[in-house]
Amino acid sequence: MNTIIELENWMINNNIKNFYLPNNKRNKYVTDIGEGLEDVHGLYIFYSIDEKGNRYDDNFFKSEKDAIEFVFEFLVKNGK
Repeated sequence: MNTIIELENWMINNNIKNFYLPNNKRNKYVTDIGEGLEDVHGLYIFYSIDEKGNRYDDNFFKSEKDAIEFVFEFLVKNGK
């Protein structure tokens, strides 16, 4: 899996809802389970949101492929 589109398709096939939120040059991909991936001018930020709505930037990636591999492994590992 190399692209966000491939990850989104996998998530849909595995009943994980996700939303694409375009915002100028900052594209966000948010799941309904409290994690998200944001593309900020080519820097990919994986973040989590707690039950109070606080956001925590957990990991940073320079390539889409590295970010997607991490998110996919995270979702599989955590049974989401």
